Amino acid sequence: MVEALGIDLKEIIFAIVNFLILVGVLAKFLYHPFLEMLENRKQTIKDSFAQAAETIRLADEKLDNYNMQISNVERESREIIKNAKLKAEAQASDIIDEANAKAAEIKLSAEKEAERQQAKALAEVKAQVAAMALLAAEKILEKELELEGQEHLIDNIIEQVGAAKWQN
Repeated sequence: MVEALGIDLKEIIFAIVNFLILVGVLAKFLYHPFLEMLENRKQTIKDSFAQAAETIRLADEKLDNYNMQISNVERESREIIKNAKLKAEAQASDIIDEANAKAAEIKLSAEKEAERQQAKALAEVKAQVAAMALLAAEKILEKELELEGQEHLIDNIIEQVGAAKWQN
């Protein structure tokens, strides 16, 4: 039947044997290197994923470190600002206290100067009153008293004027 179709059985067997030999040679020389290449590629991909995971882990660590540093810097800046405010408030309080002390000193000095000026004016007024009283007494007594009586009267007037208390 195979001969009726025009197929030579020897050729088919020869082709099958050649095919099997080709498959054996390919399996021996190409299949194992191909499997080895696939295994190497698989390992390279695994290594790449492991390296990527390690890189991500390191990046996360650095990010956490940077976030911690940022929070530390923010905390330190808040402390610096707080300390600067406290220092400024203390300086302002010192300046105000110093200004109040100087104002009190100036006020006291002005009061003392006013008292001194008042005492000086009072002394001048007393001297003028004494001089006027003396002049008036002199004129009055010129006509009526003798010299000895005038001196006694003048001394009396001066003592009264000197002892008089002036109203402020």
